[in-house]
Amino acid sequence: MTLTNAYAALDDLYAELNITSAQYDTKLEAALNAASRQIDGYTGRFFYQDSAVTVSTYYSDDYLECSTDDISTTTGLIVKIDNDDDGTFETTLTLNTNYILLPTNAANSWPAMPYTTIRLVDYGQTVFPQWSSGRPNTQVTAKFGFPAIPDDVAKACLIQATMLFKSSDAAMRDTLNPMAAALLERYVRPRVA
Repeated sequence: MTLTNAYAALDDLYAELNITSAQYDTKLEAALNAASRQIDGYTGRFFYQDSAVTVSTYYSDDYLECSTDDISTTTGLIVKIDNDDDGTFETTLTLNTNYILLPTNAANSWPAMPYTTIRLVDYGQTVFPQWSSGRPNTQVTAKFGFPAIPDDVAKACLIQATMLFKSSDAAMRDTLNPMAAALLERYVRPRVA
């Protein structure tokens, strides 16, 4: 088994468990992978950065703002809108001319946070069209996720992976450790009913 977008390293879990032998590597890697995916499910987001840009479509919140998934970097970022409700995103917007990303200080905060909202700033020259057809009106090409794994997410992963490693009870695998949950609380995205 190998680690896939795990939020902590195998050596860190060795230290957490005070293990020096590689005899448990497969079980430890499984615990780290499972803990990382539990964290994704609990918070409603992922904390690794996409390796390449991907395309996603969104419905804007109103004429001026569009909430998005976590955008980790402006590198490779392209924002387009569908001006005539034909399902083609024909108008490309320019960062800092047509729009800005919010929160404005996301990249400078500690830990570095992702951008989550596109805000139009060209004073009415551009708006997010509001179509009744039900088609998304905004297309975003970006690297999604977090710029880097926050320290408290890595620690929550170690706590959860430790619990999973030590647990022989399958029911425990669906439960997030309360200490891990407390470390993750600030990252939980609001749930939409």
